[in-house]
Amino acid sequence: MKIPLFPLPSIVLPGGTLPLRLFEPRYLRMVSDCFRNGTGFGSCLSRPASGEGPIKPFPLGTLVKIVDFDQGADGMLHITATGEQEFTLIDITVEKDNLLIGEVELLERPASFAVPPEYSSLAVKLSQILQHIEPHISYPDRDLDDAEWVCNRLLELLPIAADDKYQMLKNFDTHARLKALDALSFSVAEQ
Repeated sequence: MKIPLFPLPSIVLPGGTLPLRLFEPRYLRMVSDCFRNGTGFGSCLSRPASGEGPIKPFPLGTLVKIVDFDQGADGMLHITATGEQEFTLIDITVEKDNLLIGEVELLERPASFAVPPEYSSLAVKLSQILQHIEPHISYPDRDLDDAEWVCNRLLELLPIAADDKYQMLKNFDTHARLKALDALSFSVAEQ
């Protein structure tokens, strides 16, 4: 499967929300192509900058679908996309306007399960984080009892260095991701 890629310093995972403000011609073309073809695009965590040329993404990402758009007062195209399915990046080509096109393999997730009791504090912390970010980012289908949903939101929202975040994403096992997030021992300030 070939899809346009949008490397970002942040990530979105299945069930997540990705608000973007676009102005670069390559990304405006990407959005237009997505609407015309009824497809999505790939959101990838970008590697730290290393000089000239296009941004290089890490070889994992998420297929996202555009669910809303409008022309902002700032003149930019505002879109909201939602994470659909994780993928592995097999190959990248660069088009004339520097839009990256990725050949990807979609990854199947295992069945969901409840947050194990030893990681229940992660769900509580996520609930507190969500209170801080709303109404800027909203999750109407919250599922603080689902281990994968909790993992995905924490991986999206916590300020973790790109290399460290990639190491957590590489481990596709939800239990391992929960363990890695729990080892961060972060706290959330009261409002």
